Amino acid sequence: MLNIYKELARALAAGEKSVLVRIIRKLGSTPRTAGTALLLRAHGSFIGSVGGGLLEHDVLRKAQEVMESGRSAIFHMRLSGQEVAASEMLCGGDVDVLLEPVFPGDSGAEAVIQELVAMKEDGRRGAWVTVVTGGRVGGSRFLITEAGEVIGGPSMLAEASGVDLKRWATVRGPSLETLAESEGGETVFVEPVEPEALLLLFGAGHISTFVAPLARMVGFRVCVIDDREEFANPERFPVADRLMVSSVSEAFARIAVTRATYIAIVTRGHIHDRDALRSALATRPAYIGMIGSRRKRDLIYASLIQEGLTAEQLQRVHCPIGVAIGAQTPEEIAVSIVAELIQVRAQAQASRRPAVEIR
Repeated sequence: MLNIYKELARALAAGEKSVLVRIIRKLGSTPRTAGTALLLRAHGSFIGSVGGGLLEHDVLRKAQEVMESGRSAIFHMRLSGQEVAASEMLCGGDVDVLLEPVFPGDSGAEAVIQELVAMKEDGRRGAWVTVVTGGRVGGSRFLITEAGEVIGGPSMLAEASGVDLKRWATVRGPSLETLAESEGGETVFVEPVEPEALLLLFGAGHISTFVAPLARMVGFRVCVIDDREEFANPERFPVADRLMVSSVSEAFARIAVTRATYIAIVTRGHIHDRDALRSALATRPAYIGMIGSRRKRDLIYASLIQEGLTAEQLQRVHCPIGVAIGAQTPEEIAVSIVAELIQVRAQAQASRRPAVEIR
């Protein structure tokens, strides 16, 4: 998701037109959930997906019309009946898709998108609000911080006395909100702003060279850490967001580990793995995984228990790391590791999502 908004910010800075596409409502069985986004570039290419098949084909056609007209639109699609039969789609729900032209010269949009990217990278939470009725889509977007501060606008909605901005700032999942007549009677799409997942990859060996690009491809920011400069360098890790040539203890002293942090320990030996695991267990990340056989795991665990760690603490560790797919080669092991990262991230997102998405 964040790659889309980074690309949108880049396009605005470069003076390029784009169309931002988001699912704002879904009912029944659909390929993707509310909040799923796609970005159509001026030259016709796109990044992201709203589900593929007939839905995406029709959405892209509509997005091209929005690109040409410069007017926003809401596209309604029923994924059932003749549409399903014609496309062999197995879904049977309905979706509403918001298509917004985001063109150079819209200083309000540029400021909001840049701040959205910064909030995610800095680990700040809040909400992104877009008006979807009243003919003002594209002119009424704003961000709300956890403290209730409004960024962007001006927006009459943000100033409306009846709107509970702090409640919006703590929403757990994307939702449509229809306001009372006293608040303008508008319908708005409220989407949570959450920290971007950060992968701390301890060890810059051959497995990590495959983990880093795969993790980056699926939306993780990647920080590679190794005490050997000949391994932790841009030539070996061109897509890494950050490279740190440092010891394990120095790295943990310099990085703030949050609930959006994922730690993968794939160093060059048992001692380094144990040191990294010891430090990782002193933090509360979303995920800790360590490479190695069960025998290696048991030896390291026994050593750490002698140092005072508990079995309960060690239960937080995914070891052997990765989803069990019978991986053997470095490439296959990387796939299994990133699959587990995706799985844990999806479970965390599902736990934060409200039971009912539509209002």
